[in-house]
Amino acid sequence: MARKDDLPDMIVSAARYAFSNMTALLIGGIVIALSFLIIGLPFFLGYITRCMKEIVRGNGVMPEWDDIGQMFVDGIRMTGVFFVYVALFIAVITIPVVTLAIFNFIGAPMMILLSTLLLAITSAIVFCLLAVAFFASWIVYASTGSMRKAITVKMVWGFIVSDPTNYLVALVACSVVALLGVVAMSLFVTIPWALFVMCSAVTFIYAKFYQDTMKSTAHALDWLK
Repeated sequence: MARKDDLPDMIVSAARYAFSNMTALLIGGIVIALSFLIIGLPFFLGYITRCMKEIVRGNGVMPEWDDIGQMFVDGIRMTGVFFVYVALFIAVITIPVVTLAIFNFIGAPMMILLSTLLLAITSAIVFCLLAVAFFASWIVYASTGSMRKAITVKMVWGFIVSDPTNYLVALVACSVVALLGVVAMSLFVTIPWALFVMCSAVTFIYAKFYQDTMKSTAHALDWLK
């Protein structure tokens, strides 16, 4: 299982995985670019889902961009899960948004400032919480093939609490990877590929967490039932 002192090795292993298939990486960057236009999103999500499945099975190299049909099906389902999270985010921040709009309408500068701060803080907290849960949903879908289970609170929460300490370690590792990815994206032209590498590395970390949890926890599969 991952421990705090395993963080450097975990990050290095994730980086190696992300660069393990340069052809897949190059194609992935193009697909990411198309994802900005929505067109490539199902293929990107489907590919990352496939990566999760194969990592759990023991494959330490990124797969080729083949079996497009299944990839697209998985991607469409994960796109649905993604939009469920988007809807949740919008629903939660609706109150501070409406509050800000009201104070803007009546012209109350101090309340506008406070409402803006409330909106910013709420958005940041909700985004972080949903981001944590979304990757858990992704693992649930990759493990079960069920979109319903991927958006079931019991399943997602069960995955997170199956080993909360090491899940936190995985989160820290993913945060480091994300920061490195942001630095790499400082050059505009590298954004799609840097983002793909970042997502691939994060996928590796979460998949390894799941794999290790399944091996070491006697009742680890209970949350999947």
